[in-house]
Amino acid sequence: MTQKELGYVELEWTCKRCGTVNPGMQRVCANCGAPIQQDDEFKLPDQQALITDQDKLAEAKAGPAIQCPYCNVYNPAGTKICKQCGGDIEAGLARQAGQVLGAFQTSAVPDKPCPYCSQPVKANAARCPYCGGDLSVAAQPAASPATQPQKTPRWMVWGGIALGVVLLAAFIAFIVANSRREEVTASVADVRWQLSIEILALQPVTHSAWSEQVPAGATDVTCRDRFKETSNSPVANATEECGTPYTVDVGSGAGKVVQDCVYQVYASYCDYTVQELGLVNTAVAAGADTNPYWPAFSLQPGQQEGNRSEQYQVTFDTGELTYTYSISDAAEFGQYTLGSQWLLSVNGFGNVNVIGQK
Repeated sequence: MTQKELGYVELEWTCKRCGTVNPGMQRVCANCGAPIQQDDEFKLPDQQALITDQDKLAEAKAGPAIQCPYCNVYNPAGTKICKQCGGDIEAGLARQAGQVLGAFQTSAVPDKPCPYCSQPVKANAARCPYCGGDLSVAAQPAASPATQPQKTPRWMVWGGIALGVVLLAAFIAFIVANSRREEVTASVADVRWQLSIEILALQPVTHSAWSEQVPAGATDVTCRDRFKETSNSPVANATEECGTPYTVDVGSGAGKVVQDCVYQVYASYCDYTVQELGLVNTAVAAGADTNPYWPAFSLQPGQQEGNRSEQYQVTFDTGELTYTYSISDAAEFGQYTLGSQWLLSVNGFGNVNVIGQK
């Protein structure tokens, strides 16, 4: 993500002695002359505007202001001699910087009346400059009465318990049915088999991919621009997407207005056609005996053999119930001659395992 600089805005601070709101780059209070302190916070003014004066802009960009160790007045970064008392401030303490102060907005916030003297004061003033009233205390809203926690309806509690019992019972029934085994004797009542062979041939298939991934020899290529990725720096064929501007305290009494930006990169995305092997036919042989065989087939020019598959099914009859047993091994299937008897293990779901021939 790229941080885009839009400019600088002068902040403001509130004098703890008299409550006067002062411009951020003014080091002493305009009303009582008290210097700004290290713990005095810079805040965004009600009316925010980018600094255009070149001298003030240079001071804003210079970095955190330096506090004079003799008179406590702050001086612009790079100052060697205090402008207030003439003391050497090379070893002075620099203001902290880097705090995000909030969104940058140019619309003005109207003044509010002081709750003590009714004089109009700035909306973010901590103390009234006319009567000295503490606005931070007066502005606090009355505590709202504590709300009682909402109780869950009794029917929902019992309904949840009942649902849990039903689900638990169903799970236990599944485990019991799956683990329960019964041995039965059954005879082979029917056998079925099916063997198949895929026949493949080259045929046109449509795919989609980024233009650089389209294979050589592809036909019917059609492309359009499509979002591909984001980039932290400007690149070709990208659109800039920026968030809400916000202000960062740089410690000089000014804030840097920035935006976090990313770049939406678009690239050519294409549909294309290539020749690929695909299923064009299936040769099938099937029967109702224990002598399966592969189907005969002939390949046409351009065709080739694909996958082979085998399916075998045996039906057992106990005299009361029938069970279907599916396998994929031809040698095992050949043992199940019609009328032969077998010992089966059957679970609660009717799934069969063959134990052996009787």
